[in-house]
Amino acid sequence: MSGKTTKKVLSVIMSVILVASCMIPAFAADNKCSRDDTPLLIISGFSQYQLIDKKTGKAVWAPDSELLLNAIDKALPALETLLASDMTKNDFDVFCDDFIPAANELFSYISCTPDGEPYDQNVGLINQFTGPVSDYDYAEVKQVFANDIVDIAVEAYGADHVWVYGLDWRVDPLILADDIHDYIETMKATTGHDKVAISGISMGGCILSAYLSKYGYDDLSNITMLSAAFTGIEMVGALLCGEVEIDEQGLYNMINESIGKDTLSEIIAKTGILDKLIPVVDELIAYEKDRIYSECLIPSFGYITGIWAFVPDSRYSEAKEYMGMRMNEGTDEQNEIFWKRVDAYHYGVQGKIADILTTAQDNGVCVSIVSNYNSQMPPITTASNCTGDQVIETINTSGFATVAPYGETLDENYMRNAHLSSDRMIDASTCILPDNTWFIKNQRHVEFSNKGENDNSRFFAWILTAPADTNVNSNPNFPQFMQYDRESLTLSPLSGKMGDINASGNITVADVKLVLKAIAGTEELTDAQTWVADMNIDGKISVVDAKLILKMIVS
Repeated sequence: MSGKTTKKVLSVIMSVILVASCMIPAFAADNKCSRDDTPLLIISGFSQYQLIDKKTGKAVWAPDSELLLNAIDKALPALETLLASDMTKNDFDVFCDDFIPAANELFSYISCTPDGEPYDQNVGLINQFTGPVSDYDYAEVKQVFANDIVDIAVEAYGADHVWVYGLDWRVDPLILADDIHDYIETMKATTGHDKVAISGISMGGCILSAYLSKYGYDDLSNITMLSAAFTGIEMVGALLCGEVEIDEQGLYNMINESIGKDTLSEIIAKTGILDKLIPVVDELIAYEKDRIYSECLIPSFGYITGIWAFVPDSRYSEAKEYMGMRMNEGTDEQNEIFWKRVDAYHYGVQGKIADILTTAQDNGVCVSIVSNYNSQMPPITTASNCTGDQVIETINTSGFATVAPYGETLDENYMRNAHLSSDRMIDASTCILPDNTWFIKNQRHVEFSNKGENDNSRFFAWILTAPADTNVNSNPNFPQFMQYDRESLTLSPLSGKMGDINASGNITVADVKLVLKAIAGTEELTDAQTWVADMNIDGKISVVDAKLILKMIVS
């Protein structure tokens, strides 16, 4: 081959290489999603996905009706015998002899070994969707996930941009964090996006927290906690400290909330059923609490690391001491492994979540926290006087708001601030992120709904992938405090919107005039009107407040 020929061949080869090198970015760009909004991963809550026995296909949590009826059949004769007895200590002992084995059989499918590993390896999630929702039969996804949040997300962002993750709540949250990491890597590769939006529902907030502690936030555009237990659950903390007691009034409150009418609770009160049953339960607790804990609750639930993720920091040491004295199964090595796992989550995840979320926000991640309030908590522990969403207390789903006890308000002299709700039930200024925490009054746990035109779906569609600079003042339709009417399926700002003196729903010149009349002494404002008129929160009404309202109108 001549020199000229060699040069020509080399030139051709170089040309091919140059052309190919130019085409590679083009091919890469083809994998880049043309949409601006990032894909969304929704992490489910506790027991939202059924756990099934893979050998039989039967649901073991929540238990299949056959399993549940079998347990009731075994326990019912013992209960009937107890109720017909003199209810001495011996009678309760006999009752527990039959009741505890029936309960343990029912819970055997979900219990863990003393080192925190699930006992029954044949038990697992009914399904797990590893690709976008668009890859599956949508009816099946809806049946498995069973929550309108999927519809809300899909309608807002498209099925090809929504992933759902079902958590096995028996498994160590720090192990599940590895699953979340794998999902995020898959989502990025599939869509071509560099960032992913992620939300944790209920216990999903614990798993999201574990992911953040282990992998950071570099791959995330949005972090959203939805009714999440990321700072624990007071009720679980009380249970693991042995503080079991029946709150009779709380029981009536929960019946009223669940049925929606006072009539049923009045009927129950007249029958005297609870008056007869509650003393029996009280006696059972007094006589048999240690036995029920040691022989039933601890073997069934005590070694589940996910349950320990619910214990708030304020109760953690006490819970470890109380439960540790009664957790007598396993070898020293197994016990060491278990407590190492539990401590790793508590100190490395829950104990650092405030710093983790704050740092993520400081680095451009949109962090949003949504909390519900004004519902009775389960009346079975000393934490039943907390206000919450029927499952998790508001203090925990909000990241430490100051919250009035259930059915009460903060003291009328409580210091007014920009984050105090107009019903004086919530002070959000003490939250981890006061400017990024929203509250919905009367909305229950994970009560997402897109059934009405003004339903709460509008808010959740907006908040899940909101811009990085979003805060409680970003959208006038969704201020920090809102209220939900489940009968009309309507989410609206909590009455008492700042500046709306005449409660018209809009801030107009009429509101300014009312303030000026109040200053001049020709109009007397009610306490509620004074509250929303005090724009600069200095405890008095002045021209400054009128100017601030006028500024809102102009802007």
